[in-house]
Amino acid sequence: MPLTSKSSAIAKVDIDSKLSISQLQGGLPPRMRKYVTQEMVDVVNDVEDGDFREHYRNNVMSFTTVLKAGKFKTLDYVNAVKFVSFKLLGDGNTLAYSKTFPERYKRLVDKGITGKNIAAYSTAYNRGDLVNKIMEQSLVPIHILNMDIHQEAINVQAELMRDAKSETVRQKAAECLIMQLKAPESAKIEIDVNYNNDSIDELRATTRALAQQQLALIQSGAVTAQAMAHSDIIARKKPEIETEYEEL
Repeated sequence: MPLTSKSSAIAKVDIDSKLSISQLQGGLPPRMRKYVTQEMVDVVNDVEDGDFREHYRNNVMSFTTVLKAGKFKTLDYVNAVKFVSFKLLGDGNTLAYSKTFPERYKRLVDKGITGKNIAAYSTAYNRGDLVNKIMEQSLVPIHILNMDIHQEAINVQAELMRDAKSETVRQKAAECLIMQLKAPESAKIEIDVNYNNDSIDELRATTRALAQQQLALIQSGAVTAQAMAHSDIIARKKPEIETEYEEL
């Protein structure tokens, strides 16, 4: 059976760039795995551009933490990641929207919706909670993004500490380096000790029950007070029955 042009384009791409159901399930929280369908995987694998498909697949696997709260449908997640993936490559909202939802975009155009109004649709989608949570996951922390500048600043401070003519400048540079280059502090282990009265209350109840049992035995004449005082006591618990005591 001959391949269609679309199938041919996909077939030429390395199979490793495709996503499998098991791969997607492995990246999702356990309670979400049952919602993975072939339709979701096809959304990723049907992208003809192999380079983008690999970029898209990696993002689908990387941003799954946004699904932990269980607020979003998995198919909506896959589509939102596709939208974000286009934006991360430099596309504007409307262009990313048209590539993510080509059929939806075509319907809007066919209805005669103006470009301005279509842009409003794409902007609204871009402001959605799911898209924003995925965008947050894609952001590189500023301290990592500026590691080279941070190192350059340290080098400048080191140069000032060694070569500055002003003692004050050298001192300030040294203080800055001490703060920036100090070893990480040891992690402090905090132990929360919760006092529980359950054991003490149980001991009090047991002692009270024993005293009442001993008193009843003495009053009935079954045992003398002297014999009771010299007796050994073994506690014997029966399931769902209050503790009984056996006098030895």
